[in-house]
Amino acid sequence: MELCIAAQPVFSAISVSITNIPTTIDQSQDFGVDVTLNCPSCSSDSYLRAVFYPSGTSYFGFTKNNTGDWINAPGGDCTQYFKLGATDLSKEGTWSGSLRVKVDPVSPYYNSPGDYLFKVGRYTGGCSATWSQESTITVTGPTPTPTQAPTSTPTNTVTPTSTLTLTPTISPTSTPLPTVTSEPISSSTGLLSEGDFFADFGTGASVLGEHNEVYKETPATRSSELNKSLIISTALISLGLAILSGVSVWRLRNASTPGGKRRK
Repeated sequence: MELCIAAQPVFSAISVSITNIPTTIDQSQDFGVDVTLNCPSCSSDSYLRAVFYPSGTSYFGFTKNNTGDWINAPGGDCTQYFKLGATDLSKEGTWSGSLRVKVDPVSPYYNSPGDYLFKVGRYTGGCSATWSQESTITVTGPTPTPTQAPTSTPTNTVTPTSTLTLTPTISPTSTPLPTVTSEPISSSTGLLSEGDFFADFGTGASVLGEHNEVYKETPATRSSELNKSLIISTALISLGLAILSGVSVWRLRNASTPGGKRRK
């Protein structure tokens, strides 16, 4: 008697494989990596994520999702990554396609250009992951300059010096005195010349009177004028002596009278 043993279904293991991986990229460059997901038993959605890391689980890097957003979320937010529905898998439970990826140079896990490990994982709806094999990618780019705390530079304070203001001194200038030029005075000015004075004095005319003639002095006229002056002087002296003699006689007569009284 033959025994019939029912065949048990064989479930294939879930696997992720990646191909077409560049060996060198620039830190600002995005690229595509070919991914093949083998998941015959997948009956729910899957989420694909690519990561760079120096070691361990220090993951960083962007993955472009179905809506065109670049995502670098923690593993606990895996549903933000590239989504694959159960219906997107073939009847054999496989899917093949390209995934866009790029480095996140501002991540704290990105130290500097150099070699980094790279892989792609498939997350379940509960964010448990299955990872592909590791590959090494060399990332190039400028080396970040370490940030240094600014050092304080002493500032030299310049104290303004006092400015000496010079006030101009105005020296008095000497004003030249007017030059007096002696000129002979003509009779037309109404003033007297020396000849006019003696002529008027000798004739008894007024000194302040007007003269229509110009007096001309000659030796003869000068001698005549001197004679006139001597005669006048002698007359005045004689008159003065006579007055003095009369006064003396008068005093003598008054002195000879007793009591100073005149005799009758």
